[in-house]
Amino acid sequence: MPELGLERISQHLENLVGERNPFTQPEHLEKTGQYLSSQFEAMGLKVTQETVEYEGTRSLNILGQTPGDPDANGLFVLAAHYDSVPNTPGADDNASAVTALLEIAHNLSQTPLLKPLIFCAFTLEEYGFLGAKHFIDCDAKRKNQISGMISLEMLGFINTAPGSQSYPPYVDSSQYPDTGDFIAVVGNEPSAGLAQALAKAMACSVPALKVETLLVPGQGENFTEVRLSDHSPFWDAGIPAVMVTDTAFFRNPNYHQPSDTLETLNLEFIHDNARAVAGFLKQFLNQTGRNEKR
Repeated sequence: MPELGLERISQHLENLVGERNPFTQPEHLEKTGQYLSSQFEAMGLKVTQETVEYEGTRSLNILGQTPGDPDANGLFVLAAHYDSVPNTPGADDNASAVTALLEIAHNLSQTPLLKPLIFCAFTLEEYGFLGAKHFIDCDAKRKNQISGMISLEMLGFINTAPGSQSYPPYVDSSQYPDTGDFIAVVGNEPSAGLAQALAKAMACSVPALKVETLLVPGQGENFTEVRLSDHSPFWDAGIPAVMVTDTAFFRNPNYHQPSDTLETLNLEFIHDNARAVAGFLKQFLNQTGRNEKR
């Protein structure tokens, strides 16, 4: 597997970190979308853009697709949102995950895949996952082709101090670490197989990476804290989807704050997460037979 380099991760972050909001910094949000499009194009992906409107604003989903026949083999989605809330540089939320998305795309664009993969940089996650909802709802044929989805949500913050990790009240914290130095894979019941396969492959791809799995009952409709990313519209549409996350505000005190800066990120953690997800996708998308969503 080609090396996913720390130097490239640093370069992406330098271009991505900064307030990216349709109301307070629309110019930087647009500039970020242009950067993502140019990166996908340089990798040889088929690039498309979808306009998403909200309260007088217009911003773009940026999509880059690998070759293949979605009708025959399904279409797998790997996504990260690139917008931010106002008044934050949004380094961990969510420049860290967008950087991982680009690194995984760089890696897999050089690897023949039996099944097509679409890299999605979604807009307007911070306003109710509107970019992801638009992606699902605007193309009925594509929606039916989707076999599964991974949402990358905040992949850059760790804290090795005892007691640095907290959990939602419905999670038995005695079954999980109290140090915030692992990556979490979160799924619902229909996504259990995908979540378990992903977690296992991530741990095998990067043995030093600590991977924890959380599965919530049903569609996850009663578990607000684990729905706070772009996987949740896929859950609601009945599509297997998982979130890969550093657990956000359960660990990172800079969540949605001006202090969510580049200096707070652990680049090696982003690097390891990107390598681990890329390892899973390379294996998963080269399996024979279609990965059915139902």
